[in-house]
Amino acid sequence: MTFDQLWNEISTYLPGLMAALPVAAAVILGGMLLNMVLGRMLSLLTKRSHLSPDDVVPARNVIRWIVRIITAILVLGVFGFELGGLWAMISTVLAMVAIGFVAVWSLLSHTSATILLVILRPYSVGDDIELPSENVTGRVIDINFFFTTLLSHDGSQWRVPNNLFFQKVLKRRQSTHQISLAQQLNSPEPARLSAPPAPDPDKPKTEETPASEDFAAKSVPDPATIAPRTTK
Repeated sequence: MTFDQLWNEISTYLPGLMAALPVAAAVILGGMLLNMVLGRMLSLLTKRSHLSPDDVVPARNVIRWIVRIITAILVLGVFGFELGGLWAMISTVLAMVAIGFVAVWSLLSHTSATILLVILRPYSVGDDIELPSENVTGRVIDINFFFTTLLSHDGSQWRVPNNLFFQKVLKRRQSTHQISLAQQLNSPEPARLSAPPAPDPDKPKTEETPASEDFAAKSVPDPATIAPRTTK
């Protein structure tokens, strides 16, 4: 191919490319603005829910990549690329995701319930909670992505699915020593609260002297220690 032929080919597509450049620039600018607005909304949600920035990093990354992919597809469409097959592939992937969503609904419901637990914080590790409808009572000693473990008064443990706390009435008594769910999930090891030690039955009990008797015993001197008075 000679230079003249190459120039003729370029001249054929150049007007269309030049006309599409402003539209493509507008699409890219719109994608950047959309990403900025969604990021700002996520930041406001983080401040209102008292979450740390590390808690929303996965959601921020997902939003950023979704906006980038949609922007790239729209830019390709502006430049005249045939996207019929691409849209068909995306529709197929979305259909498969929907089918998988229905198939693993129970798993996803637990995960989504855990995300809501991070945001709403209905309870924390260390709180005493009760589900009256399920006759379940205990202290929260562990929380993971699927279950919340409760320690009952008799020493037995209950593993309650996280989504159950959004379907039933929850009674809570807040503890003075709490471990947040975000700290629990981000820690390399479960931040469990140990149960209070049980009294040792073999250890003899020591009788405590009442404070009044102890004060009286100290205030009355021992006659043997009193030196006799000598008269001159």
